[in-house]
Amino acid sequence: MDKRTNRVQPIRLSPDFFPLDIHKSMFINDLAITIPVYYVHSWGKETIDSHNEKNRSWNVEIEYESPKENGKVKYKFKAKLFLSFIKKRNKESSYRIKWTNEFAIQLAQDYPKSFVRSLEFHIGDEYYKEQKFTEYDIGGFKEQLQVKIKWQNGKPRVIVKEFFRVREESQGFPKVFKELSSYLIADYLVGSEVEILRKIQVTKWKPRYEIAKELNENNIYILLNRAKMEIYFGETKKSLSKRYPENQEHHSFNDWDEYSIIQLPPETSNHSRLLIERILIAVGAKLFPNILTTEKPILNIDNGLVLMNRKK
Repeated sequence: MDKRTNRVQPIRLSPDFFPLDIHKSMFINDLAITIPVYYVHSWGKETIDSHNEKNRSWNVEIEYESPKENGKVKYKFKAKLFLSFIKKRNKESSYRIKWTNEFAIQLAQDYPKSFVRSLEFHIGDEYYKEQKFTEYDIGGFKEQLQVKIKWQNGKPRVIVKEFFRVREESQGFPKVFKELSSYLIADYLVGSEVEILRKIQVTKWKPRYEIAKELNENNIYILLNRAKMEIYFGETKKSLSKRYPENQEHHSFNDWDEYSIIQLPPETSNHSRLLIERILIAVGAKLFPNILTTEKPILNIDNGLVLMNRKK
């Protein structure tokens, strides 16, 4: 049993796996790791010698298992294992795995403390360099994954799972970490101002009782009653938790039980936000039965939604 404070860890590393510190490059910019030299040697000389300029890149699916606290759910993510032939580095030190944003987002959701640590180090780059800090000097214990790469018929199989994870009750601010991790978009953090203005964040459908958690401001939102097939489009400069305080009825559509938020960039003006809302309502009035127009909608009540907005 691992008796180290605030750490969750299996008794030992699983056979044929190597430990991997969770670090910034796994979330931001690179979305990649370098495979340790000692582990590459474990593949055997025959496998390594078969890799060359013409046989140096392999598309793989990362077989990923979420941490025990998150249910050990299994996923598959597209990635690429490649041999880069970097100058002044030997062959065994030049193997890397690079993945898509989808895997980075999943890691951020499952290891929110590591994700927030990475953001802190990324945003405070110059400050921490002046302090001569490394990423792991911030935020206490580092979390780890364990990784297995097995070659079968000349192709790699990649398996990733938990090695140890900081317990939620020991994270300091676990709910904040969890909410921040759900908004991971690496391009948003490092892109230009023009790119940022183009980006919006859309949440999944959430139950009504979760609205008290919504703290982000400057939103377009959608309210839904799935059973009755009713929908409502709205906008607010406030957060939704302030727009719809608990137990307060909606002025024209109180019978909703789900919501989704389209979070606009902070630079979006009040005029632009109102314009977006009116465009959505106008489109909804063209498609769904409603009281806003006498024009026949494209969809009827049997195969569409009912628009619950009372004014354009």
